[in-house]
Amino acid sequence: MKTAVIVPYFNRWDLTHKRLWELYQHVPPQDLEIILINDFSTDLDCESGVVWWQKEVQRHPVRYKRNKANLGFGASMNVGAKIAVHYDAELLIFLSNDVEVSGNFVSQIQSKVQENENSLIGGEVIYFPGGWNEFTVDGKDIVVPYVNGWLMACTSDVWKTLGGFDLRYGKYDYEDLDLSTSALAHGYAIIGLNSNFVSHKQQGSTISTTSAGKDRLEHTKQNRIKYEDKWLNRLGEIVETNNDVSRGS
Repeated sequence: MKTAVIVPYFNRWDLTHKRLWELYQHVPPQDLEIILINDFSTDLDCESGVVWWQKEVQRHPVRYKRNKANLGFGASMNVGAKIAVHYDAELLIFLSNDVEVSGNFVSQIQSKVQENENSLIGGEVIYFPGGWNEFTVDGKDIVVPYVNGWLMACTSDVWKTLGGFDLRYGKYDYEDLDLSTSALAHGYAIIGLNSNFVSHKQQGSTISTTSAGKDRLEHTKQNRIKYEDKWLNRLGEIVETNNDVSRGS
């Protein structure tokens, strides 16, 4: 199964370089390519480092694109997915650059997909109340399960059906919950990989520091409103229909 690992980043080339080195160490090159999306970084090594990997290493094909503006997480992942699909990738893996890799998690994802192609896979499924996945519908409290955005994967066919990350949420927040809700609404399973081979360290970013900071909380509040406007009248049905959602193993 031809697989693309999509990694967006803003500055912090050291993190992306580490992820490439870990993929080099732990993931065989067969039918695997890496797509790097430079989200309008200002550090020069964010481009020169890619050139080094492309010319000197050549274990996995490394495709590269630099955004013309800082687009944020979801939009950058969409850019990478478009490139992957153009080059006939059958499986798309969306990897944050602050996720440490210690083994061949790619083969684990491929196995999960072979078991159920109609699925959205994440590093973990958040099926417990986490704050922003809690809603009240017709007086009833609802918890919406979702796959955490630091690692997500699906077939290119599922991705096309879902339409990618919804750009209404801007650069960050609620895009992973939204994509998970869309998957459930289409009847897809959401599955946690729960692998010891990946560990989220929460050090990276695809968001420029000028975009985050003091405005983050207000942005999150506005995105919650956008999510509710899109889904609230369907959430009860979606969650009830998917009470047996797979949590992986």
